[in-house]
Amino acid sequence: MKRVIVVDDEPITRMDLRGMLGDLGFEVAGEAGDGFDAVEVCRRLQPDVVLMDVKMPVFDGINAAETILQQDLAGCVVLLTAYGDREIIDRASAAGVTGYIVKPVEERLLLPTIEVALAQSQRLRQSREETRRAVDRLNASKLIQRAQAVLARDQQVPESRAYQMLRRMSMDKRVPMAELARSILEQEEKTC
Repeated sequence: MKRVIVVDDEPITRMDLRGMLGDLGFEVAGEAGDGFDAVEVCRRLQPDVVLMDVKMPVFDGINAAETILQQDLAGCVVLLTAYGDREIIDRASAAGVTGYIVKPVEERLLLPTIEVALAQSQRLRQSREETRRAVDRLNASKLIQRAQAVLARDQQVPESRAYQMLRRMSMDKRVPMAELARSILEQEEKTC
C-alpha cells in the first residue's frame, strides 16, 4: 500500500483528499497545513507520495516540494492548485515535481496522476543512481591511473606492469583497486 502525505491549508480539502485516497487504496500516513510542516512530516515518515497544494502560508508548495525532493524525503510530489498559469507550471517542473492536478480534484484523475508520478519518480531515481555509479567508476578509474603512474615511477617499470602489480596487490589483499590506489596516493602525498 502506497503511503501518502496530504498537504493543504484547508482542513476540508485535506479531509476530502483523505477520503478519495482511501477509496483508491492509498494509506494517508499524515497531513500538514503548510509547506514547512510538510517538510517535517516527510522527514519523519518518508512517504511514497506527497499530495500538496501550491498556495499556502509560511512556505508555499513549490518551495516545500523542492526541499522534499532535494533531501530525498519522499518518492514523489504531486501538486494541487487552482491556478494553471505557466509560471507555476515552470516553477513546479524546475523543482522536480512529477505530477500536477488542477483543483477541484476529481477522484477519477487522482489515481492515474499519482501512478504516473510514482513511475516517473522511479525512473528518475534509477537514472540518478546509474549516474552516481558511473561517476564513482570514473573517479575510481582516475585514482587507479594516478596510483599506477606513481607505482610505475617508484618501481621503475612500465605503466602496464604497474597496473598488473596494482591488480595483484588488490587481489592478494582482497581490497578494491580504487581503495588500494587511494592508499598509495595518500602515502605519496605524505612523503612529498
